[in-house]
Amino acid sequence: MTAVNLTKVPEYLRQQRWFGGKAWPIKSVSVVDHASVDIPGRAFLIAIVEVLYELGHPERYQLPVEPAGADTDEVKDALEDDDCLRALFQIVRDQRTLPSGSGRIVGEWLAFPDALPPLPDPITVRRLNVEQSNTSVVFAERVILKVLRKLEAGINPEYEVGRFLATKTKFRATPTLIGALQLDGPAGATLSVVHQFVPNAEDGWKYTLDVFKRHGAPPAAFLAEMRDLGTRLGELHSALASDPNDPAFAPEEIHHEDLDRWSASIIGELGVTLADASKQFPELEKKRDALVEVAKGLARTRPGGQKIRVHGDLHLGQTLRSKGEWLIFDFEGEPSRSFAQRREKYSPLKDVAGMLRSFDYAAASVELQGGEPADRVTPARQAFLEGYRKATRGAKFLPERDEDFMTRLAAFELEKLLYEVRYELQNRPDWVRIPVRALLRMEVPK
Repeated sequence: MTAVNLTKVPEYLRQQRWFGGKAWPIKSVSVVDHASVDIPGRAFLIAIVEVLYELGHPERYQLPVEPAGADTDEVKDALEDDDCLRALFQIVRDQRTLPSGSGRIVGEWLAFPDALPPLPDPITVRRLNVEQSNTSVVFAERVILKVLRKLEAGINPEYEVGRFLATKTKFRATPTLIGALQLDGPAGATLSVVHQFVPNAEDGWKYTLDVFKRHGAPPAAFLAEMRDLGTRLGELHSALASDPNDPAFAPEEIHHEDLDRWSASIIGELGVTLADASKQFPELEKKRDALVEVAKGLARTRPGGQKIRVHGDLHLGQTLRSKGEWLIFDFEGEPSRSFAQRREKYSPLKDVAGMLRSFDYAAASVELQGGEPADRVTPARQAFLEGYRKATRGAKFLPERDEDFMTRLAAFELEKLLYEVRYELQNRPDWVRIPVRALLRMEVPK
């Protein structure tokens, strides 16, 4: 069964919020692999389609669809059917293998001492409406299945990091990965991941926004929470750096060449970013030399510390508060980067910088919505850094000298700021003033 009406797929894709190619004319669509999944009385298709654009690189997407028939030739999303969703989950849970057109689909279930209790029959299904780039479904309020829509060949970082944390470390301050659906073959990719579901968890971004809206000066209880969050990130980095025998995770020394390369990359990004942003904010040109010095400072620090696997896209929206504890989740990395780039080892201060920038975004968002201007950010930053530095004291993956720590951190904050400016110019022009103001405030560390 390969019945997918390809003439209908381009229009179907353009209507999906998870489709990333809306801005480009589609030249053609083809099915590069497929597998049939039987459910009582019928079947549906997992189709891997390749989208070729008039310009740019082709992309691959996963389309679980019901077959076109005599009554309709429209593309119908199988994930709108609860039975189809249950079938996908059972492939993972039962570790089944299905033949595909050019390979096979394999369900993987990780066994743990604290394995899930038996699930009800039938398993209840609840779709989440918060995803933009994937489709997430909660089963029995105990597990969450994320169906990955845009696919990339190679090892998926979210799966890889989740599996490492679950099987090789004691770090449990994250929704535990418990399974995956893999496509083996020429079009091989991770199709889905399954994690334990954390009920009644509070989103870290919403929590921080709420506190900042109610308080000009963050209260002591909130600052204690930020110290705990810093501690949690330090524990995560320690876990990610804990296995010297796994080539994908073994820490590597930071040398002069690394510092020079990172510094040069940030200076290059600065030039590209200011070329666009200065048209709207000419005052940025006066800041150029000072920002270049921030980036150059990275190359002037003493070699030392380690490159490790990092979260790669850390901000308050990637954290949860549950039962008084902080959880960190979503290890996909920056969506704009390739899997190979996301899997590169980097300074852990990249994650620290991402979280510090998130505090600034939260405070600026409150003020843009009419909140009282106040310095909400400095106390939150200080508390978070206190927790992080206490948890990582003596860690080999950080520079020994405080001045090197702060100089590198400033450079990675600049790197994140430049990314934010480019993102906002392209996607949310009304928000670009937030990172621009931060650039104008930035000073060379002393």
